[in-house]
Amino acid sequence: MNLMMLLEMAASGFPQRVAVGSPDARLTYGELFAAAGAVSREFAAGGCERAALLDVSSLAVPVSLFASAWAGVPFVPLNYRLTGDELDSLLARIKPAYLVTDAERAGRLKGRDGLVVSERGDFIEGARGGEAARPEWSMDGDDIAILLFTSGTTGEPKAAVL
Repeated sequence: MNLMMLLEMAASGFPQRVAVGSPDARLTYGELFAAAGAVSREFAAGGCERAALLDVSSLAVPVSLFASAWAGVPFVPLNYRLTGDELDSLLARIKPAYLVTDAERAGRLKGRDGLVVSERGDFIEGARGGEAARPEWSMDGDDIAILLFTSGTTGEPKAAVL
């Protein structure tokens, strides 16, 4: 079953039930569905081929994951502990990409060719207030959902395709 179909079913059956959250912030299934739809429009409008997240755990993780599935672009979680050179190497490999990150990194990475950079707080605020896209997404089982860069013992990280 498609990832987006599962979220759509949860949002239509239990829209007020909390899907993800912490004591400080949460999203119900209805809110997560709407936020993912809104962000999927941004991913599509930006001409990005990948949706990347370079950050600690926050509401941006599930929103980015579901929005990337909705938009039909791979989700690429990046390790926030990477050195500058390691990060530069991976960013060069995934662009054109939409990148969500913390405020400090967003300031340093904005303006790079092939990257649309969004600061986590602005991203979540925009997702919560944006207009959801129509529920149309790919049903192709061969689509790439996630590109997960591994840290090998030698050489550059390899992308595990999920």
